[in-house]
Amino acid sequence: MSDFIFSSLAQPQGELTKQIQGIYRSNPPEVQEFHGTWGSLGVSRNTYKGFDPLETQDHIFVVIGGPVLYFRNNRFLTESDPFVGTEAIYRRWLSGEIEWDQDLSGPFSVLIVDKKAAHITYVTDLMMFIPVYRFKGENALFLGTHVDALARTANQTSHRDQVSLADFILHDAVTYPYTTYRNIRQASPACIMTETPDAVLSQEVYWLPKEGNPYESIDEAATALREALERYVGRVTENMDEVAQFISGGEDSRVLLGLIPQDLRRHAFIFLDHMNREGKIAEKAARAYGVDFHAAFRSETHYLEILEEASDLVGSGHQYHHAHTLGFHEICGLTEYPAVFGGYLSDTLLKGLYARKVRGSTRFPFLPEVFVPGETRTQPVTCPLFSDAILEEINHRRIAHMERVREIRPETAHEWFVVWPVTMRSGVPNIYTNRRLVSSYEVFLCHDVVRIGAAVPIQWKLNRRLFHKATRAYLEPSKWMLHSNGMLPYFPWYFSKPVQFFVWCWQKFAEWVGITKGNQGPWFDWNVLINSRELKELIEKYSENLDRLPLVRQKNPAKSIFEDSILTKEQKLNLLQMLYQLS
Repeated sequence: MSDFIFSSLAQPQGELTKQIQGIYRSNPPEVQEFHGTWGSLGVSRNTYKGFDPLETQDHIFVVIGGPVLYFRNNRFLTESDPFVGTEAIYRRWLSGEIEWDQDLSGPFSVLIVDKKAAHITYVTDLMMFIPVYRFKGENALFLGTHVDALARTANQTSHRDQVSLADFILHDAVTYPYTTYRNIRQASPACIMTETPDAVLSQEVYWLPKEGNPYESIDEAATALREALERYVGRVTENMDEVAQFISGGEDSRVLLGLIPQDLRRHAFIFLDHMNREGKIAEKAARAYGVDFHAAFRSETHYLEILEEASDLVGSGHQYHHAHTLGFHEICGLTEYPAVFGGYLSDTLLKGLYARKVRGSTRFPFLPEVFVPGETRTQPVTCPLFSDAILEEINHRRIAHMERVREIRPETAHEWFVVWPVTMRSGVPNIYTNRRLVSSYEVFLCHDVVRIGAAVPIQWKLNRRLFHKATRAYLEPSKWMLHSNGMLPYFPWYFSKPVQFFVWCWQKFAEWVGITKGNQGPWFDWNVLINSRELKELIEKYSENLDRLPLVRQKNPAKSIFEDSILTKEQKLNLLQMLYQLS
């Protein structure tokens, strides 16, 4: 299913439906409610076929998301039986044979209600791609997959965590395991937890992303990665005739174009401000692979227009502007496809995007990437808008999280500080949005890919070495086609980066002299957004909620905060989102 709320305290009929449907501004899904002496449970309709909640004499078994099953076929993804996937997992769990890190692949969470014993078991996936939130009150337990819906159900909306609010504004995410509510916490990734309203009965972490390379060579790891991708896509599409995918001017979507079986009817979608360089390259790539290309266009202030709806959908403490698909899922008919593929997180898991590197390679992408030991994530944060006490507590929380990460990844703690669990990634609301709107399959979130990404040394990831060796065959049809950033993805870094240097210089020169005008990328133009009339109207609309942020020094009115340079553009958007969510 898409979301659940569990309460050990009996809730009135319809209350959980109200809270779950409150996530949506339009077309809310149906919600199924269960009630008993154990409490109340609400579960919304899934976007994936075969995973409706299953009730037996002893249990209620709920699957959130659309995990790809590796212990049986997945033909049910296009068939009419609403329970077959859920029942297959349930039977395997009952038999004691289930291996959560092997049998289910991709984002999922599972909730099991033992109706007779009133025990609640919940399971999270490897990286907690679908988070579970927990509130423990006096003789009461509340669980949910949407933090604000859970807070409303548990009467926690007035108990905001001021430190987390500041943390989100400054760092784009709330430091694990906290949330924007004082008494609500995130569950653990890759964890099986069983509890009652009175006590935790058992807790088992079934996987950790520990450093330790099982591969003798980068070629061996690349072969394993390629086979993992093919196995995952093959299992998803085994009974499908037509699928969709997201496309861009980059290499990840081209890998998808090559991975998805060519005997299927394939449709590639991109969302843009206008038909710019990104769109033209994407269209050219789609033609090279024989895929139908579809471009949909938005206004330059689209990401302000969706602020309220997207913020409701992803929940507080998560950046709303990664809800790229919102609205376009209906305009483009994406809800009609049995699978919508994406290439999210390949940079994070396989290319060392967040590894500590020699300075300059981010600003100048044509420079070789060189790993630098150590970490800078826990450097003391400073900001004159917040009190010293608030900043000190943020620093304390970040240090505590770094220590957790360092225990399992001493060499790459800097990188994995913002990767594990994945709720630390600012862009993860992209997953939250897509799974609630369409049958989303992100190939690089496959369990085998996650394990490979966690195991191989960072030196293999940098400069796309591992990724290139694993996926080069899929890039053959676009061999001489430039990436939107100027490189040639088909070729290794030492060939591609010199080409990228000249293309990058030309692109910058063309922008400087005015040959190239307007936003040429896939997302929005920060300068247009920040300087727009629409932004000023939203600031005016929600500025009164600044009083609900006592951590912000009140000598700074909302207008001046958004006009001065104390906060970055992204931090200002975080602040605006938080002002809305406090209304």
